[in-house]
Amino acid sequence: MAEQNYEKNKTKILQNFIKEELIKYRRIPFAKLMKFSFKSLLKEKLFYILNLATIVISILIGIILAFVKSGSSQVVIFNFYILFFVCCLMFVFILRMIQFFFNKNFEDKTTYIVLTNQVSRTKFFIAQYLLIILICAVNILMSFVFINIFYAAFTLFDYDVFILRMTSIYVIYCLLATFFLINFITFLIFIFTLQTTTIICTLLLALSFIANIPMSFIKANEKSYYVQFTNGDIFQLNDIYDAYNLYDHVNDGNIKYPHLSKYIYNYFLSKEMVVDQFHNSVNINYRTQMWKDLGLINFNPVVITETNLNLFTKPLRDISVPNSWKNSDEFNIQITLKDTFITNEQLNKLIKKTVDQNTKNILVEFRSFTNEINKYFNNELQFEKYDLFYDFLFLDSGIEKSYLEKLNPTDREVEENKVKYALKKQDVVSFYEYSIAGIRNDGFRFTNANDLVKKQLNFNLMYSARVIEEYFIKYSSNYIIMTSNAVSKTSADWNTYIKGRSMMRGLSYFNLYSGLWMAYTKNLGFYNNDIWFSPNSFSKIYLEDQKNLFLGYSEYDIELTSNNKIEKNTTSNYLKPWYYLVILFAISILSFSIALYKFRKFDF
Repeated sequence: MAEQNYEKNKTKILQNFIKEELIKYRRIPFAKLMKFSFKSLLKEKLFYILNLATIVISILIGIILAFVKSGSSQVVIFNFYILFFVCCLMFVFILRMIQFFFNKNFEDKTTYIVLTNQVSRTKFFIAQYLLIILICAVNILMSFVFINIFYAAFTLFDYDVFILRMTSIYVIYCLLATFFLINFITFLIFIFTLQTTTIICTLLLALSFIANIPMSFIKANEKSYYVQFTNGDIFQLNDIYDAYNLYDHVNDGNIKYPHLSKYIYNYFLSKEMVVDQFHNSVNINYRTQMWKDLGLINFNPVVITETNLNLFTKPLRDISVPNSWKNSDEFNIQITLKDTFITNEQLNKLIKKTVDQNTKNILVEFRSFTNEINKYFNNELQFEKYDLFYDFLFLDSGIEKSYLEKLNPTDREVEENKVKYALKKQDVVSFYEYSIAGIRNDGFRFTNANDLVKKQLNFNLMYSARVIEEYFIKYSSNYIIMTSNAVSKTSADWNTYIKGRSMMRGLSYFNLYSGLWMAYTKNLGFYNNDIWFSPNSFSKIYLEDQKNLFLGYSEYDIELTSNNKIEKNTTSNYLKPWYYLVILFAISILSFSIALYKFRKFDF
C-alpha cells in the first residue's frame, strides 16, 4: 500500500513539473527537455548508488596504482578494473537508465508530453538518448579524474606518464563501449519485453567475461605442439611465437633497454650467429668486435700480478709442469690479458665524452643494466655467473708475459730451469673455478688466490655483457633458423594447429565482444619497461605476463610462403581491430534507427 502511494505521489510530482516547467513554452527548448528528463532521473535511488560506486571504486584504483610499483602489475590490475567498470558498473547503469526512460516512464504516463504539439517524438527521443550518453560520459570522465588525482596525490606527484596514457585510452574505449551498449540495449527495449531484454543483457554480461576463453583454450593446447623444419630442427610452437614476438618487440623499441637490445640482437642477426656455433673462435671475434665498437674493450693488454701464492695442487697430466713443485710451495704469478673490458669508472667517463647520441644511449642503458643485474645478485655477479668468464679470457701466452714463478727455488731447480712456468688458459681456468666455486679439477689450485680471482680477475662489465649476450642468442638463433628453413607440413601437430586456428579465425569474425576489447588492448599495449628477461633464467623473457585472461588480444597465425617458409611479417597476420569497430558502428546506427522508428510509432 505504501509503495503504491509512493508511485502515485511521484507521478503527480512529475506531472506538476511538466505543467509548471514545460507546458508554458510554445516550443519546448531542447535544453529544457533534457533538464526535465534529468530531474525525473534524480528521483531514482539507484542513480545515486551507481554514481557513488563509480567515485569510490575510482578512488580506490587510483590509490592501489600508486602503491603498486611494478608497471606490469599496474597494467594487470587496471585491466581487471576496466573489465569490471565497463562490463558490470556501466552495463547496469546503462540498462537501468534505458529502462527508466523508455519503459518505466511509459507505464507511469510521464511521457504524455510527446502527445502534445509542443515537441516532436523524434526530439523527445533524441533528448533522452543524448542525456544517457552525457551521463555515461560524465561518469567516465569523473572516473578518469579521480583515478589520476588520487594516484598523483599518493605518489607525491611522482607521476608516471604511462598511467596518464593508460587512463586516457581507458576513457576513449569506455566512451566507445558505452555508445555501442546504449544503442544496442535501446534497440532491445523497443523490440522485446522488459523481461526478455533483461535476460539478453544478462547473457551479454556473461559473454563479456568468456569472449576470450576459446582462444585461451586453443593457446593452452598449443603449448604441447612441436613444429619440425626441413633441416631437421624441431621447435615447440611457443618458441616460434616467442622468436617472432621478440623480433617485433626489439625492433619496435617495446622492451626495456631498447637501444642496447636492438644493437645486440640485430648484430647477432647480421652475423647469422646460432647457438651451436656461438662459442667458436669466429663468433667470439665478432662478439669482441661488437663490444669494441662501443669502446668497452681496453686497447692495451692488462697485466695482473700477485705474490706469495700458496700451491695446493698442480696438474698431474701436464708434463711441462716441473715435477719438483709440491704442495705448500709459494709462487708469484703474472697474467697478461688482451681485450679486457674497461671498469665501471671508465664507463662513466666514456659516456660523458661520447658524442654520437645512439652510441651514448646504448652505453647508458648498458650501465643501467649492469647496475640492475649487480643489485639483483647483491654484487655477487662473478659468483653467480662464473661460467661466463671463458669466452672473453684472452691470455697473452709466453714465458715472459703469463707465468708462474717459484719463490725460493732450489739450486737444482735453478740449474734445470724449473723456476718459471708458462701459463696456459686452462691453468687460469683451474684456479679461477676453485676460488670462485670450489671446483676441483686437474689443474693449479692455490689456497690464497681469492684476492687475485675475486678482485683482479673480476671484470664486472664483462660478466654483464656475457649475461645479456646469453639472453638474446637463443631467440636470435631461433629466428635465423626459422626464417631460413621451410616448415614440414606433414607433422600431426602442425595440421592440428592449422585446424584449430582456422576454426578460431572463423569464430573471430562473429566474436564482436572480443574484437572490441582488441581495440583497447592493441592501443594500450604493455608496460615496456617491465618486458625483460628473468635474471634467474639463462635466457627466458616473458612477453605475455601482462595479458588478462578475459580480454581479447590480437593473435596472429603463422603464415607460410609458397616455399613453406614462415613469412617475416607473419606477426601482422591477424584480423585488425578496426574491422570490429566498423561492424559495431554499423550495428549501432541500425539499432538507433530501429529504436527511433519504433518510438515514433509507439502507441502511448
